[in-house]
Formats: sequence, structure tokens, C-alpha cells
Amino acid sequence: MVGTMKRIVVLWAILLAVLPAALAQGVGVFATLSVEEKQLLPDEKMHLKLTVENRSGRDLKLGTTSDWLTFTVLGERKSVVSPTGADHVYIEGETNVPAGESASREFNLTPYFDIRKPGHYTVKATIKIPQWQQEVAAEEASFDIVSGLPLANIPDLEVGVPLLQPRGNQPPQIRRYRLEKSDALAGAKLYVRLTDVTGSQTLRLIPLGPYFSYSEPAVKLDRFNDLHVLHQTDAKMFTSCVINTLGQMLERQTYRYTDERPTLRAEADGTVAVVGGQREISDSDLPPPEKQAAAPPVNGSFPGSKPAK
Repeated sequence: MVGTMKRIVVLWAILLAVLPAALAQGVGVFATLSVEEKQLLPDEKMHLKLTVENRSGRDLKLGTTSDWLTFTVLGERKSVVSPTGADHVYIEGETNVPAGESASREFNLTPYFDIRKPGHYTVKATIKIPQWQQEVAAEEASFDIVSGLPLANIPDLEVGVPLLQPRGNQPPQIRRYRLEKSDALAGAKLYVRLTDVTGSQTLRLIPLGPYFSYSEPAVKLDRFNDLHVLHQTDAKMFTSCVINTLGQMLERQTYRYTDERPTLRAEADGTVAVVGGQREISDSDLPPPEKQAAAPPVNGSFPGSKPAK
């Protein structure tokens, strides 16, 4: 009898120890992480999406505390990647997830973790639910950091920054434009890397889109030191991009190869224009198509919720 009682006490102790962990896993809330691009260049913006599915039978409110969501990044051999100085990933506002629905939010971990070294990385996330005093671990996601390859025949371009010129006789602030390409799994891509004068510190990395590597991009500077890049994206299509010395994309337009191949031409007034080809309105245009004047193409012219499945 004494032996039986001891076994019952031991079983209850085990049950009480396991019960909180079981409750944490069984609150009816499920989370997943997904990365839009599986291969990224160092300093490239990460489009990391967190999707929370609420099957708890009760409405869920997230974001009531600043530490409701924490990320962990693991590198090669599951080594923990160090943060880059920020206390935590900046998360603004609350997210309500009604019962039976799901909600998604997107995050960029690039400024917060030291993920510049080429290699394979894994992202984990833990969600705190204060009203239930529980935590939910999200299904992890992974990605690779790959080295960008400078275009051999296009040298770096050093320019002064017109908007940041000091007063007096101080020299201008100098920055560099560098074109790089990556051979991603889904195809080659073209980028502009904006750096300091030494080329060692990246200020912005701007993706320009798919890159048809059999055709060399056309590159020119205008009188404001804005960089104009015209590159081929497939057998018949070209993309024209304009980037300023702050790393901002000012324009993005699409052209079709017709009787004449599109190219860049420097005008006498210091501007740069696309000549040749046929301009086509695209959803990827900047400014967006709805903000552009309605006109026919001219040859040679310039986070939400949804029902859970």
C-alpha cells in the first residue's frame, strides 16, 4: 500500500510538471514564419512574414506589451547570431486576431542582427500572450546570405551629395554607387549598393529587379548626381531606374525592345532620358501607375486579416 501511494505521488508530480508546458502548446494559436526571398545579399532588406492563426475560440490581442514578440537568429552550426546593438526588433501597434481568423505582419531583421556573413541562417520567433500567460513558438524559416558580384565592366561612381553639402569651404560629402548582381535560385538580380567614400560602409542596398546577364546595363549620372540605370530583364523587356545620393528610388519604368533597343542619353541640360523602345505602364512603376498622367505609350519618351483556412 505504501509503495502504491509513493507511485501515485510520483505520477502526480510528473503530471504537474508537464501540465504547464502542455497548456503552452495547446492554446489553439498557431504561428508560422516565411521569408519572401530565400537568398539575400548582405544588407538587403528582409521581407519576413509572421502569420498567426487563432483557433482558440476567443479573440486574441497581440502587441499590448513591447516584448510580445522576440526573434532569434541562428547561423551555421546553430550558432546564435548577435544583435547589432538595438534592444529588440521595432514593432509598432497592436494586432487583433478574431477567433477563427488569421493575421500577418511583415518585419525586416536586417538592421537588428549581424547577418552580413555569407551562409545559411534560421529565424525563430516566440509570441507572448499576456492575457493567458502563455507563449507560442512560431514555425521557423530559413534563408541564405550570398555575396554580391560587382559588374566587371562598370566601375564604382564617386559623387558628392547635393543635399548634404556643408557650409563654408569644407569639402563635399562623397559617396559611391556600385552595381552588383546575384545569382539567386529564381534567377539573376541586379542591385545598386550605395556606400561611403571608402566603399566599406553600406548605406543602402537597392534591388533593381531581375537581370538578363547577357546584356550589360547602361549607366549615367545626371546634373544632380542621381544614378540612371537601364538594364534588360528578359529577351524583350528593359527596366529604367533612377536613384539619388540618399539611396532613394525616384523612378522605375518599363520599356519594350521594338525596332530600336532602349538606351540612355545624356542631354545638354544635364538630364538623362531613355531613347528608343516602347514605354509600357507596369504595376511596378514608380511613381505608381495611378499617379501618372493617363497617356498612351510614347516611343523614346521618358497588414491585413483574412479567414483562416
